Amino acid sequence: MSRSNRYYLAPDLVITYPDGQPQLILPSVKRTFKVDWKVCEIISMFSSEDTSLQPMFSESMVTSIIDHLVKNGILIDRETDHNLATEQIVAEWQDWDESSWFLHLQTKDTKFETTEEGRLQNVDKFRKTSSPPPQYFKCNCTSSSTKLPTPSKLLDQTLVNSFMQRRSCRRFSEKPISLQNLADVLFYSGGILFTNDTHSYGIVAKKPSPSPGGRHATELYPIVNACEGLRSGVYHYCQKHHALHLIEAEEDVKPFLNEVLYGQDYFLNAAVTVFYTSVLDRLKWKYKTSRVYRLMHLETGHYAQNFLLTGTALDLGCFVTAAFKDSVIEEKLGVCGIREVAMYVSGIGHIVPDENTRSDIEYAQVLPEGIEIRLPIGEHS
Repeated sequence: MSRSNRYYLAPDLVITYPDGQPQLILPSVKRTFKVDWKVCEIISMFSSEDTSLQPMFSESMVTSIIDHLVKNGILIDRETDHNLATEQIVAEWQDWDESSWFLHLQTKDTKFETTEEGRLQNVDKFRKTSSPPPQYFKCNCTSSSTKLPTPSKLLDQTLVNSFMQRRSCRRFSEKPISLQNLADVLFYSGGILFTNDTHSYGIVAKKPSPSPGGRHATELYPIVNACEGLRSGVYHYCQKHHALHLIEAEEDVKPFLNEVLYGQDYFLNAAVTVFYTSVLDRLKWKYKTSRVYRLMHLETGHYAQNFLLTGTALDLGCFVTAAFKDSVIEEKLGVCGIREVAMYVSGIGHIVPDENTRSDIEYAQVLPEGIEIRLPIGEHS
């Protein structure tokens, strides 16, 4: 059996060229190999449809390189080895692009230190090597910034009712929300409850929403369409001072929102649309593993869930969407898209009343007694 028939390349093999030098990455085993052009020549033997291609090296060199590639799992021997799990995920996830399975495999089963001795060693090493922590909030406040009112206690709505009544709203009226409404959803999503000093990680903020290691990478940028006491425009929410800083006033934000949300015009009448970003340095300072990239998205989801539940408790319509133009948002907010990146979009506003409800819904048998759920005909999700 010829070499090209006996061996095949690992299905999750990725080749990158940092600093112009090739490196091989196998995310399934979390290994990276720096190689030279001779290894790439050998690899090309197994990736070309022309099986007659042979690199211009000595037979002994070719054999030696192939043996090393097999030993490290870059080449798979059809007779003895099969990485079925990796082959299956690459095949099953082919409807998505390669970045999906690569990220999943690269961040899967990340090792964590669980012993007290190991944790203390890690903390000691961190203290010796780390720089001062990045600031846990962004503040652009000036004398013209808008101080938001103290958050409400939301006593008129129970948590159960918020769970049961939350829907993705697609029909917003043009009625403005109050400044108090906006203060509530921003605070209970990303406001700071208190801060405390730690032995090794500096001052950390505690918020209604959880965050990996208390790093809180998320920033909130309200795009105001109709809110009492505020000009229409693009704002930043300063979590430290519970205030809004006007980035750019706009007479009408709807054309911009229509562009950035890919023409989802059913969101345009929302009183306020909120852009979520993540400041990566806050996470990178503490965590040196790519698994935190997963957690960065989860943190944004925690913030958004609190946003939805708070908005529902205020009897407002809410939505979230991941269909947005990241680069357009980042340019509008004046962030670089590298150290601070666009993550998510949500919004709130008054709901257009609809007395006609759908009768084709099937209620779960485990609903708490006395709970009433309605789905207006105009809502499709």
